[in-house]
Amino acid sequence: QLTFKDHERDMVLMHHGIQAAFEDGSRETHHSSLQIFGDSKMTAMCKTVGYTAAVGTKLLLSEKINEKGVLLPTNKDIYEPCLEALEKEGIKFNEEILMDREEIQQFIF
Repeated sequence: QLTFKDHERDMVLMHHGIQAAFEDGSRETHHSSLQIFGDSKMTAMCKTVGYTAAVGTKLLLSEKINEKGVLLPTNKDIYEPCLEALEKEGIKFNEEILMDREEIQQFIF
């Protein structure tokens, strides 16, 4: 069992970097970062996992999600209320978009 000493706390750190190339030759790089620290009352892992599960449960019980089965969080009806609720709890990604207009010589997936 993991036990923190009085001066210790955990941290959740997540970073996504996504590059996109478009037919007109433009490029974008999207960066999305999250950093959450635990505190004396709750670990960062508990906040990020527990709050997310609680929000999903609340949406299901209040019948704001009517679909059944395993659902991907790629539907706006699912992810928008989840992100709004998580932001109220201090869980929010910092996002940045960098644009580059240089012509792309070759783009291979």
